[in-house]
Amino acid sequence: MTPAKKSGLRVVALLDGRPGHEKQTKGIIQALQTYIAVEVTEIAVKPASPLAWLRQLILLFLPGKGWSHPQIDNADLLLGTGSHTHLPLLLFKKRYAIPVVTCMSPPFFIRWRFDLCFVPEHDRLAERHNIVHTTGAPNCSRNKGRHRADCGLILLGGVDLKSHTWESAKIAGMVRQIVQRETDQQWTISSSPRTPPETVKLMLEIAGDFTNVTFFNYKETQPGWIERQYDKNRVVWVTSDSISMIYEALTAGCKIGILPMLWRREDSKFKMNEELLLKKGLVISFTSWEQGNATWRENIELNEAHRCAERIIQEWWTKN
Repeated sequence: MTPAKKSGLRVVALLDGRPGHEKQTKGIIQALQTYIAVEVTEIAVKPASPLAWLRQLILLFLPGKGWSHPQIDNADLLLGTGSHTHLPLLLFKKRYAIPVVTCMSPPFFIRWRFDLCFVPEHDRLAERHNIVHTTGAPNCSRNKGRHRADCGLILLGGVDLKSHTWESAKIAGMVRQIVQRETDQQWTISSSPRTPPETVKLMLEIAGDFTNVTFFNYKETQPGWIERQYDKNRVVWVTSDSISMIYEALTAGCKIGILPMLWRREDSKFKMNEELLLKKGLVISFTSWEQGNATWRENIELNEAHRCAERIIQEWWTKN
């Protein structure tokens, strides 16, 4: 890649249709656009069958030119997030010799082929020339300075049999304590795709018992709703299994409280993430809040999408 100054960059983004993954990719692109004009081309990537994935892997390691695509000609950067984008990204790189950047950690046997991998530090992967640690995942949030001191948000994750035990009654009890103690706040509670029906029912009961509580089922919200809530609510409580929502709210400048989960594994990335957040003082725990020992940290500045964008520019376009 020539180090000459460019008037703009052509970025090709491979998108797998998963909102969490696409927010990471788009967050970096939006951050790049604050430094330089960026022309974006989006290419949808569908999940490959096991046989198709194996064919892609073999093609990657065999001699040849890789995949071609008319929308990738003259591109400057390939960017994607999620396992379904990994092999397509590398097959395009094989033909066009364009830098390839991904978020999250690819499998070890292809990891070295990526030019940059932005990997959350709670994944415990050692940093090296192409592995850059991030505090959580990059995202599309930003602090607009519009938070209302009298508004709070409670965000619920849900069932994941691999990582934690979801206890609806216990979670409802914590939520009830928060809204009952903080009566000067107008509380908004929202479910997510993983929230089970019994938890939704309990939240509806809480909303019916308190005039300062409104419940939203995620199915009834429109795109962009959660981002508007981050902009509005000064305090946000999040169940600790919802890693992406924690970091989105932190990036938006909210004060974050964590509702704990019962982890199935002591060495899980979820538990590691919770411990790192508490150690850094980026969040408070429900236990410390309940005991009256919590201190909300003021003026947290976190924007990993911008830090990723800066690293990309430093790597290839320093004269910009």
